[in-house]
Amino acid sequence: MTTRAMGPLAALGWLKNAVNLGRNNPKAVFGGAALLLVTAVVATLAVGLLSGLVAAFAGSGTGAMFAAMLLVLVPLMVVIGMLTVGYLRLVDAVESGRPARALDVFGGFGDLPTSLRVIGLMILIAVLQNLLIFGVLSVFAAGVLEWYMQTMQASMTGDVTAAMAQMPAGLGTAYLAMMVVGMVFFGVQAVALGQVALRGRGLFAGLGDGFAGAFKNLLPLLVLTLGYIVGLVLLGILAVLLVMLVGVLMKAVGAWLGFVIAVPLYLAFVLALIVVGFGAMYHLWRDVCSGRETPAMPADALTA
Repeated sequence: MTTRAMGPLAALGWLKNAVNLGRNNPKAVFGGAALLLVTAVVATLAVGLLSGLVAAFAGSGTGAMFAAMLLVLVPLMVVIGMLTVGYLRLVDAVESGRPARALDVFGGFGDLPTSLRVIGLMILIAVLQNLLIFGVLSVFAAGVLEWYMQTMQASMTGDVTAAMAQMPAGLGTAYLAMMVVGMVFFGVQAVALGQVALRGRGLFAGLGDGFAGAFKNLLPLLVLTLGYIVGLVLLGILAVLLVMLVGVLMKAVGAWLGFVIAVPLYLAFVLALIVVGFGAMYHLWRDVCSGRETPAMPADALTA
């Protein structure tokens, strides 16, 4: 399938459509995001407990730490991959004017072949992204890698403060490199996931479409990244103002008020991030892959 290049300002359209994602069917969009979040949290707690038990019985060696990490990452990737298939199809149904409901987020659990391809795709993209980041950092900021490994080792012994205090040179370069790599791979992931989950492409065909689509659209991806940064800065300012307001109210009424206000606000913020993130990926894919002109997935695949 041929991908196409969009103009730089297309990113503003992706952000606008992502923010307005729930306008047509808010119950499905936000309900599905809430179910995705709850399922991911429950899965994280369950596998975290399991990995903790493994680490406790196996000791504190490198092998035990690696086994515990695998016990966390592999099940989580499976669950998140299946939820990703379901939520992308939910978003596609809403944006295409088809009926959708919040429970459609679990549709990926009934379509094992596609879910397995998406899980493999996510793992492959994560591996490639991290290899590229480590490669870039080894060339431009080797000290950051050493500092990171020292910090990871210190976290196992509980002495993180000393390691964090020794900030290495080249940290700014490292952040910039990771931002650029992250920007490119956001485009790769958006296009590849859309192709595999919504158009039935194979794992490597979808990955190839992802790289082609991302490199053809570096300028709009840059604009999208800048838009995210501006949005995060504005949200940060709003968060500070809200914290100050809650602090004043807590002094006047009581500490319980902070919990009552902060928890719903935090959950609403996380839900908004999920919806906007998936919305931006979906609309990026739909524009770059001319999804409006491509036949939709079969009805049985969408409702599985």
